[in-house]
Amino acid sequence: MPQNGPLLEDVDVVTAADPACQPVADLRSVTPKHEATGTAWASLGAGDGAGGGSVVLTSYPEGGAKAWMSELRAAVSTCKDFVASSERGWKDRGTLKVSPTDGIGDESLAFSTVSAEDPGKGQAMTIVRTDGSLAVYLTSSEGEPIPAALMKTQHERLREARK
Repeated sequence: MPQNGPLLEDVDVVTAADPACQPVADLRSVTPKHEATGTAWASLGAGDGAGGGSVVLTSYPEGGAKAWMSELRAAVSTCKDFVASSERGWKDRGTLKVSPTDGIGDESLAFSTVSAEDPGKGQAMTIVRTDGSLAVYLTSSEGEPIPAALMKTQHERLREARK
């Protein structure tokens, strides 16, 4: 979502104006349709701490991660103009654009947002599914993209941990 809006650490109940876009809003909501059984979050900083990103790892009951990925794929292909609001009172308006993902994980999806209020601001998200887990990588428009090699390594570590 736009950089001038809240980041993942500021999540609360988030609702999309268009119900078809709710899977994207659920990425920032404490009440997503697919409830995680476990979650871990970390900052990914650049050398000087500026322009980094974050990753949220979540695990789901049988079929949950795969279902959410399917719903996300449908939402980002349908919801070009995205409006979301929260119970805390913030509102984000932006445009979603699908991006390539280099075939990471069991399946992956990448998209970016551009703020309607400040076209120079935005965020990029890559969601990687590994079995029943999702890794959501987030960077701002000012930061460097998270390297595909890092996402592939995380995928392999999650796969290995499941053995």
